[in-house]
Amino acid sequence: MMKTKIEEHPNHKKEKGQSLVLIALAITGLLAMVGLAVDIGFVFARSSQLQAAVDAAALAAVTELTGGSIADADLKAGQFLNTNDIPDFVVQTMQSSTNNTILSSTEYSLTVTWPVELYFLKLVGMDTFTITKSATAAYFPLADIYASRRVDQGTVSTSNQGIFGPDICTSYGDPFSPLNSPWAPEIYTYQYRILIPPDYPDDILRVELFDPDSINQSANTHNIVHTKAAVDRGLSAVPESKSCTGGSSNRKNPCLIDTGELALINQDPTIDIDQINPYWFVRIDENRGSGTPGVCGSPKNYDPTRNTQTNFLLYYFRENPDGTVTRVNLASYTGQTGDGARDNGDHDTDMRWVTPGGKLSFDQSTPVPVDAGSQKTFELNINTDLPNILVDPATGNRYVYLDVTSISGASENGFEIWAGPDDYINTVPSDVNDRNIYVINNPGSHSSRGVTVFGLGRLPMNSNFDSPIEIPLLYVGPEMAGQSIFVRLFDTDSGAQPPITFFFDTISEDDWSLTFGIKGQTDPDGVPADSRCLPGSCNNQWVDPPYEIKVPGILDNCDYQNPTMEDCTPFYGGRLVVRYEGGFSDTYGWEITVTGLPYLIR
Repeated sequence: MMKTKIEEHPNHKKEKGQSLVLIALAITGLLAMVGLAVDIGFVFARSSQLQAAVDAAALAAVTELTGGSIADADLKAGQFLNTNDIPDFVVQTMQSSTNNTILSSTEYSLTVTWPVELYFLKLVGMDTFTITKSATAAYFPLADIYASRRVDQGTVSTSNQGIFGPDICTSYGDPFSPLNSPWAPEIYTYQYRILIPPDYPDDILRVELFDPDSINQSANTHNIVHTKAAVDRGLSAVPESKSCTGGSSNRKNPCLIDTGELALINQDPTIDIDQINPYWFVRIDENRGSGTPGVCGSPKNYDPTRNTQTNFLLYYFRENPDGTVTRVNLASYTGQTGDGARDNGDHDTDMRWVTPGGKLSFDQSTPVPVDAGSQKTFELNINTDLPNILVDPATGNRYVYLDVTSISGASENGFEIWAGPDDYINTVPSDVNDRNIYVINNPGSHSSRGVTVFGLGRLPMNSNFDSPIEIPLLYVGPEMAGQSIFVRLFDTDSGAQPPITFFFDTISEDDWSLTFGIKGQTDPDGVPADSRCLPGSCNNQWVDPPYEIKVPGILDNCDYQNPTMEDCTPFYGGRLVVRYEGGFSDTYGWEITVTGLPYLIR
């Protein structure tokens, strides 16, 4: 039998070797693809983890900016990042910034970069993949503080606003305006907002400023006219001549003449303080300054070169078609000093309510112009001067804003703000004392028709009263039940007295109230006795920590067999009121913040 010999092709062995190489390459490629898939999935998981952690950290940190610093916010952000398993070396390289928006909310932005370690892709030389995530959270902690006790009537009684010039010290009672302030070491602006309710019945919004200058008149003797309530109870129906006495007779000092009507309250308990006129206002500004910026002191006699020049800037926010918001400046007015250099004091605004650029009241003869460059005046037509004004979708409220800034000088400029319709200019006087008498005798003659002026979070006040007085601070809605309100006061000295009591005007004080500053007693918020400075002893310092007022209304823990004020008081909304005894002519400051939920904006 014949055998056939099969010869091996000379390239066969070579082909076998090539196949092994291809198989090896294919396996390597497959491993690379598997590794890529695994590492991509891992990076995606880390990315989601980091974004969630950054969001949580920003939300937690932004609330620390209320009364705290960016360092406090960063510390809180770092804690939340660690809690979410973000490595320490990543936390240590995070970047943050803060911003106060045009609508006065506080923003905190956080950016975190994490070089995520890879596993399979190390085989192809890629050790890490860097992911960066950012978040910005916002918080609106500032409370709307009623600008005055009689904010709806536009009269001056137990207090007024007071702002010092930048060249004075903070220990005179203004914590922010002096340039050497440790709390705001630059030019500072107090912000107000004017609420226009949806049912406001007028097309005109007239904004009045009381005594926007810091000029003090020299006359000390005045003819005092009594209110009808006082005349009915025996005081003279004929004007009485009375004078400033003692230190108040010096033109550099304020002077409020006691009318004698306050004594009627003690004689007749049916009389309310708002039914009588306790003081005749002669001067409310304090001429101060040592001549050296930042140093306390006052001249021996009135020196107009030390008067404070204050700017009042009116504006609103316009909603654009794309949903963005634009600030629109309306009008500006700069109060006069009468020093002959900055101005000649010729606007006749001392002790008078004025509307710069607006119609004159019947007892005014001197026009008060707005500053050059103003597009509008302080008398606004809501339909034509405020097009597309931003409207609160929840309430229908609209807002016009007013910035108040002292720009030169060292003295105190006392002032007030009112806003409402213009239907009174032919009947209600602009002179402060004539107006006080007229409005008291004719209730409702100068009504704001629901327009309300608020200080935004902070209010610079000057007390004109040395007895306990009830001051409405802010409206608190029922949705605030269980939340906290934080109240700080600055420089309550010069005759102020403890204690200080907070209550709601919709709840009987017997059912709920909080009294702080009782000697030897722990405060209601748990702060040990005598830990805070007491009213009358807080020269150049804040009450610290702030008074914490927890709003009642959460009844979950109420034991109805043994009810307590804290756990068993229902709450349906109301004004938070304080009973406070300020010193006569004591300048001090309020700061009020509220707890609420922060929110992510990007």
